[in-house]
Amino acid sequence: MERDITMKRQLAEDLRSKMKTFQDNDKGLKSLIEDLEKKVKVFSEEAANRKAFVDSLKRRLSVSTKERNQYELSSQKLKKHLDKKDQKAQALHARVLQCEEAMAELERTASQQMHGLAQQSTHALDALHGKLGVANAQLEHFHDFVQALAGELHTDMQDVKVQLRRHRRRKHLESSRQSQESLMRAQCLAASILNVSHTDLQDILDPEQNTEEAEMERMKEQDWLDQVMKLLQQQIPSVSLLMEAMRSKLRERTVLTEELASLRTHASNTPASSLH
Repeated sequence: MERDITMKRQLAEDLRSKMKTFQDNDKGLKSLIEDLEKKVKVFSEEAANRKAFVDSLKRRLSVSTKERNQYELSSQKLKKHLDKKDQKAQALHARVLQCEEAMAELERTASQQMHGLAQQSTHALDALHGKLGVANAQLEHFHDFVQALAGELHTDMQDVKVQLRRHRRRKHLESSRQSQESLMRAQCLAASILNVSHTDLQDILDPEQNTEEAEMERMKEQDWLDQVMKLLQQQIPSVSLLMEAMRSKLRERTVLTEELASLRTHASNTPASSLH
């Protein structure tokens, strides 16, 4: 009986010892479990973060893949475009070479033609200089002829006008002879004493009127002569204007000559006794 009690006590103590050991072990296991749970939680969070990071990387990889595909497509298009450009550049280079050859040929042809034209131009210029010299000589002769003709007309017109003034004055004196007979006799006597004609005596007796009229006529003739000289001084004288100036002067000379002839005829038909 005691043995049983002793064994039971010993068994109880063993159980207590084991329970204590189990309790101590349980505390360690709980602490370990808590640590493990904490680590699991940390690992879970890290796993979640890693999963999110991996998902982000996957998305970025997808975007990068799309961009790479687009870049590859653009690269292919650019390569094709560059190939076309290169082909065009080669074709253009070939055309440039052809153009350079054509330009060289044109330059050779143009040089030959220019040389021929230069020779022709030299001959043409020589001929033109000769013709120009002849034309200048003819123009100088024409100027000399017109100047001489204008000078002759100028001198002739002055002579005609002088004679016309004298015959007009003589006619005027003859028309007023009856009313001025005594004056005429005195003038004739004075003319015989001075040994001058009656007309010259009239010019002496009325010098102011004669001089004024002659000066006006001289200025008129000089204006006409200056006009002709001005036309001749032009680079290309106007033939029509020169002809008109000459014709107007010739018409005036014709009119004055006809009047002078009429006065001379009238004077020749007048009896000589009527002048004394």
